[in-house]
Amino acid sequence: MRNRRGHNPDSAFRTPHSALFAMLTTGSLVAAIYFGSHRLTYFDPALVGYCLATMIACFATVYQVSAFWQRRASAFYGWALVRALRRPRQLAVVMRGAARDLAAQRFVAPRGRLRWLAHMLLAWGTLAGFAVTLPLVWGWLHFEPVGDHAYRAVALSVSTPQFATDGAIAWLIFHALDLAAVAVTLGAGYFLAARVRMRRHPGVGGGFHLAPLLLLLAVALSGLALPVAADLGHSTFRLAAMTHEATVIALLAALPYGKLIHLFIRPLHLGAQLVRASAAPVGCPRCGAAMAPAAQMHAIEDLLTAQGFHFAGHHQQCPPCRRKRLASVHTQLFGAHFQPQQMTRRLALEKAA
Repeated sequence: MRNRRGHNPDSAFRTPHSALFAMLTTGSLVAAIYFGSHRLTYFDPALVGYCLATMIACFATVYQVSAFWQRRASAFYGWALVRALRRPRQLAVVMRGAARDLAAQRFVAPRGRLRWLAHMLLAWGTLAGFAVTLPLVWGWLHFEPVGDHAYRAVALSVSTPQFATDGAIAWLIFHALDLAAVAVTLGAGYFLAARVRMRRHPGVGGGFHLAPLLLLLAVALSGLALPVAADLGHSTFRLAAMTHEATVIALLAALPYGKLIHLFIRPLHLGAQLVRASAAPVGCPRCGAAMAPAAQMHAIEDLLTAQGFHFAGHHQQCPPCRRKRLASVHTQLFGAHFQPQQMTRRLALEKAA
């Protein structure tokens, strides 16, 4: 979409800074892998495919996210979060919002308890899978035997307390990825079934809604199949391992361009909550309904003006009043029944005349 100046608003935030941030972050990741793996001593060459995929995903994700955060509308909320770091009262508001919306994901609960549970399983299962896999792939985490019946984890050359190989802690550590895969399977399966049911409605059913869930399911199920394939012979396990690696690489390559990118966008919502909580809302000039704070309204007006859009105060009204005003204009222009009340009055006036 282009505005009347002929500029594409979406291209305005694809700045050279985004590419610079992406290169610096990816370069820092390469250096961190080299030094974090003790100069590649603990880097597993068998995982080089996963490692290259994470670097590509890192560059593309930082490029996309930094471009989004640099948009004027996004930067407005981003700077509100930065300023909150110096103000303890606002920082407390941000922390409470993060616990409620990011950790507990309470915003999903009003749409159903089962949906909220599935969202929690999908989100935390995916995060747990990344939290275990990435340190292993980058050589930051490895395990060392301590005697004949104990192990200890070493993360970034820091040793952790040892644990017995036949204890509950060992079982949880060595099956962490399996537990994460089960959580992802349950969560993704619920939403995949919901998406399939929604495809019956018009305008719904694009690949954008299904592809991320199918990728997550493929990664989780192929990961769960690895222990079973190991019992069926070397060739079967090798085929299963290659399939799992291909699905993980596909997921990482799609990460910056799919629905999963909202993992890095969602924190901006905390900035929006902070702005709304720190100032009194402006009233709609037509009905008096509470809207956004004045600072947020001015930021939106400046953004639209900079993009070449002028709405002559239309955005200062609440959404219901905007729809009524638009329907009134359509009624006057076309004489159609866009607004029943106005048409009733118009017909009454015509009848009286």
